[in-house]
Amino acid sequence: MNRSPQKLKRFTYYLRQSPRLDYYIQFDIRTQSQGAKIGLTPADTEELWLTYAEMPTVVADLVDERTWEAHRKPILEMLAAHYLTASD
Repeated sequence: MNRSPQKLKRFTYYLRQSPRLDYYIQFDIRTQSQGAKIGLTPADTEELWLTYAEMPTVVADLVDERTWEAHRKPILEMLAAHYLTASD
């Protein structure tokens, strides 16, 4: 099945801290017809780090593989700054 991806208007991500002091990633994804703010759990965030930023299935319907690959390195750098600093 070959579906045409919606045109992205915005794809941003931030490392956030929950009130329980756990860290998670929040994605802000906007297309021409919809928008979503998706927060990964701390465990999902750690899994993203351990898998070298494989695309989470929770964002797969909103972000095409090409866009994800273009952002993969900055996402890994953001996670490295967190996890490598936290373990020092």
